[in-house]
Amino acid sequence: MTQLVRRAIHMASLLGVTLLLQHCAGNDQRSMNTSPRQDLDGLEVIRWTTTQDTSKLEGIVVGFQKRPVMNMMATELLLKEGFLASIVDQSDMDLLREKLGSGSMDIRTSYGTLPSWREVFKRTIPMGQALTANGHGRTTANQVLQIAARGWTTPTESGACFQIEIATSILDIQTLQDEALGRADRPLGTPIDNTGIETCLQPNEVLIVMSANQGPFKSGRGPGSESPLPPTAGQFLLGESSDLQGKETLVKGVTLLAFVPHISTSILPFKSPIEKPSVNATPALNP
Repeated sequence: MTQLVRRAIHMASLLGVTLLLQHCAGNDQRSMNTSPRQDLDGLEVIRWTTTQDTSKLEGIVVGFQKRPVMNMMATELLLKEGFLASIVDQSDMDLLREKLGSGSMDIRTSYGTLPSWREVFKRTIPMGQALTANGHGRTTANQVLQIAARGWTTPTESGACFQIEIATSILDIQTLQDEALGRADRPLGTPIDNTGIETCLQPNEVLIVMSANQGPFKSGRGPGSESPLPPTAGQFLLGESSDLQGKETLVKGVTLLAFVPHISTSILPFKSPIEKPSVNATPALNP
């Protein structure tokens, strides 16, 4: 065999190997392109508005509670500011929604991962409206009361959970735009003490935030107020029958916020199949 023939055979072999590698690489690339995307990872907030009486709502939500959100002291302080927080199972969401009754709104918003604080709900405070914060009344002027949140997926020994933090704060309308363009590593405006909520949600859990039932009251914007104190932050934000501008509406309603985590299946614990013992297997004997 001449040297020229041997070289031709060698080049053909190299070409065959190269084509084989390209074919395998092409298959791997197509496999990567067809893998499920993880765009839905992060936080989804569902806003429910129901005409159900507030005295019944608290019992309904607590009846579905899976576990406490925070310790007893933090929970009591949160209740004093007019907020009730509860963790329920995602599988109970449809039944819970049914028990809440028909509502005028059912809005879903996907935020994705929130490494910085982001507004999820707000109401404009009318001129002269008084609020109760930490047991003291305060009169506001041209301000906004808002709930902000941030959250991200945190790996755990059992897979992962979604770390979520929620805060309520007061912002001046005049500086709202300037504040929104600034730093977001802290809640914008002035946070209201004892309204912070922090927990790590499992993939099958939902955090419900609503107005705590603290007895009958009215906002004080008209005659016939039944409460000696102005509404708390939780009552004003989620428990009054008003629109986002803080004005009274004909349709009476109460707002609930459901914080739903979406966690990638790629970081959830892998469930290995249970191995069945072979019929020919010999049981182990203790020495």
